[in-house]
Amino acid sequence: MKRTFARGSLFLAAAALATSGLVVNAAPAGAATVQNCKTVTGTVTIKPGLTTVPKAQTATAKGVAKPCTPSTKTGGSGVLTATLKLASNSSCQGLATGGQTIKVTSKVTWKNKKTSTLAMTAKTGTGANATVATLKGKVTAGLFKGKIVTLTIKFTPKAGQNCTPGHPITNLTFKSTKPLVIK
Repeated sequence: MKRTFARGSLFLAAAALATSGLVVNAAPAGAATVQNCKTVTGTVTIKPGLTTVPKAQTATAKGVAKPCTPSTKTGGSGVLTATLKLASNSSCQGLATGGQTIKVTSKVTWKNKKTSTLAMTAKTGTGANATVATLKGKVTAGLFKGKIVTLTIKFTPKAGQNCTPGHPITNLTFKSTKPLVIK
């Protein structure tokens, strides 16, 4: 059950990051990188919380991307907010298997107060990589509109949350394993 919890938590974290707009579809060959954020870290909140009983959930994510280069366009960092569209029957078991696909909408408010809106898809790995999510998408509005975004994150549930009714998974942390790249 603990393993199922961890995988489910990681999946949600990945989804949250995807919502944050950190990952987007592969850019055409030869496309130049317009922004590269070395590290993205943050948290995901899941309500009412994942347990072994399937039910509808809402998930939101907040994170920080830094250092971002070139800093002249963004100020060198950004704050991400995201909403994840989870399945109406979300549970620890369903997410623990990995191979999940989650739609994410996100907004990045850059340090210089410019914004980027992103539409992405987060896909989780399977097996030992069930807590790793690859996000891909596109900037749909604002700074870098029309550009492709990619990001890979790893997520971890908060200590003490083990997917039981008394200790549902409600909080995840995430950290990028590959940078946020906009091309």
